[in-house]
Amino acid sequence: MEDLSKPELIFLRPNKNENGQLHFMEEPTGIPFAVKRLFWLDSIAVGATRGVHAHREEMQVLVCLSGHVTASLEDLSGTKFSFELDSPSKALFIPSMIWTEFTFGKGTVLLGISDSQFSEEDYIRERNEFEAFQKKFAINSKTFSN
Repeated sequence: MEDLSKPELIFLRPNKNENGQLHFMEEPTGIPFAVKRLFWLDSIAVGATRGVHAHREEMQVLVCLSGHVTASLEDLSGTKFSFELDSPSKALFIPSMIWTEFTFGKGTVLLGISDSQFSEEDYIRERNEFEAFQKKFAINSKTFSN
């Protein structure tokens, strides 16, 4: 993984045999940070949207252990990304300053792997605050390109 500014799928190779699949992560994992926190979401209503925020500094990798999740993401430049997480063999890297919205399918269990401890101050929960960062990014991008 070379560009830590863009969301990217990480494909995990499970060990398969006649008894099923074993999924695991160990060093080196393809996760571009040291793990400081794990969290998971379950029992979310079908069609419900979670996330709906960005992180100032925190980076995450998400793995859908069961069910499926549609990830709708947007970066500071306004570029939109969409990913389907429907297998524990797929992980999604999400860098900081990415607006996230996740729509949940039936029976979904979503595992989050983070590079930092929980901090409410790291969250951007209001869309208009994120859009203000996008405007600053656009101004700075124009300044550097001229």
